[in-house]
Amino acid sequence: MDLTHLVEIAKGAAIIGGMVLKENFGRLKAEDIEEKAPKDFVSFVDKTSERKIREYLKRFTPNYSILGEEEGIEGSSPLVWVIDPLDGTKNYLAGFPVFAVSIALVDAKEKFKPLVGAVYLPYFGDLYFAYRNGGAYKNGKPIKVNRKENLKRCFFTYGFPSRAKRNLETYCGIMLEIFKKVASLRRPGAAAVDLAYIAEGIFDGTAEFELKLWDVAAGSLLIEEAGGKVEWLNFDPASWSLDIVASIPEFFEEIKELVQNKLSNF
Repeated sequence: MDLTHLVEIAKGAAIIGGMVLKENFGRLKAEDIEEKAPKDFVSFVDKTSERKIREYLKRFTPNYSILGEEEGIEGSSPLVWVIDPLDGTKNYLAGFPVFAVSIALVDAKEKFKPLVGAVYLPYFGDLYFAYRNGGAYKNGKPIKVNRKENLKRCFFTYGFPSRAKRNLETYCGIMLEIFKKVASLRRPGAAAVDLAYIAEGIFDGTAEFELKLWDVAAGSLLIEEAGGKVEWLNFDPASWSLDIVASIPEFFEEIKELVQNKLSNF
């Protein structure tokens, strides 16, 4: 398997989806937006982006499976392309330019381990990509996570859904404990962007909850290949749901233990 070739396919797919997002950003009307479930929105942009990405991936890897947020799973291959055609939908609909397309190839036989990944931020024109044992890159240049000795100097992000299934007080308790330990918390509102920014060294870590595989597969690989640490907690392959903790190596175990202890009390 040539991962250098496959990461080029991932990059191309991310850019194709990103073109759809960029063309329609700031142009949607109220009638263009559907509510799939309470507080869960989608538009023709998400659907068009995913359709074009699927068409592209099928052209180059017709025997691979594809899992997308909008159209679900197709195919029986253990090699699965995982697509988030628009991560940060609420940001996008509000006109806040922090959103992304996320593409990853995972191996279902190896606990859905990501092999290649690409995260594209169309508004900024930034393309992050990585492949297993090949490093992480932004716009073709290698990136690395920060190295810090003091947690009080770290900048973390966080995230949980507005339609949270767990008690919100659980998440608020976790965020409060992390807030006490770090310099600052930020809430960009797009998990793929959070993870890419950790890989680049803008942020130092994150704890995010009730996500899906397509939110984190590419970004997780970016962080690992950039020298950081990531763990998917409570991963359920049947529903593709999970929680995630990621950070620079120095403080990963401390943050992971904090999160696990709080979740175990839920």
